[in-house]
Amino acid sequence: MTAPSRMSSAVLATAIASLAFLATGFVVVRGLGNIKNASDVINVTGSARRSITSDQAIWRFTVQSTDLQSLQTAYKNFQATQPAIDSFLSAQNLSATELRREPVSAGPQKYNVIETVGGENREVERTKYVVSETYRLQSNDINKIQKAVTDATNAFVNASSGNVNIDSGDIEYLYTKLADVRLELLKEASQDAQRRAQAIAQSAGNSVGAVKNARMGVFQITPRFETSVEDSGSYDTTSLEKDVTAVVEIDFVVK
Repeated sequence: MTAPSRMSSAVLATAIASLAFLATGFVVVRGLGNIKNASDVINVTGSARRSITSDQAIWRFTVQSTDLQSLQTAYKNFQATQPAIDSFLSAQNLSATELRREPVSAGPQKYNVIETVGGENREVERTKYVVSETYRLQSNDINKIQKAVTDATNAFVNASSGNVNIDSGDIEYLYTKLADVRLELLKEASQDAQRRAQAIAQSAGNSVGAVKNARMGVFQITPRFETSVEDSGSYDTTSLEKDVTAVVEIDFVVK
């Protein structure tokens, strides 16, 4: 091979190597660009809280008569409580929509007891006869429900007997406009997240752009000033005064 031919081959080899290097360099730069774009996101959590006062109350109580011998006797004892119960309810001035009486339930029920037979303790199945009825008081007049619970103390003492038990539940406090509050809190929580993202971006000399991803957290409805939360959300019905908290997680594009 002549010298010119050797020189041409060297130039060609150098050119091919240069092109390969440029191509490789292009891929690396492009790859770095993709990584930069993907990382130019700020992930922030925003929250909003509002205090509310319950606007509806529910209270339930159950009258139950039990007899070990017959259903007829259980029902007779149950009927004997009705004058006191009816007098109590009449004194509460409840409207037809504020008082609901569930159908009377009556029938035998099985239960187990431990008895000593031949010097040994054995579990034995027995039958008892039960008649019961549940009353539900529900009103937007919360004072009315609270008064009914207070008045029930004396009324139920008069109605109860050895074979009749009256089980009174706790008052449940509800808020009927919760759907509207949730929408407003989501907006406020999103605005809070944006303010947080802007503060972070500005500290680095940048600004935030469009929302890339958004995730809504669970709502927490807790007693006023309560700090505990549940992973699946909470809905307190025990307190008249409550706090509603909304949380959102948002990814903002950085400009």
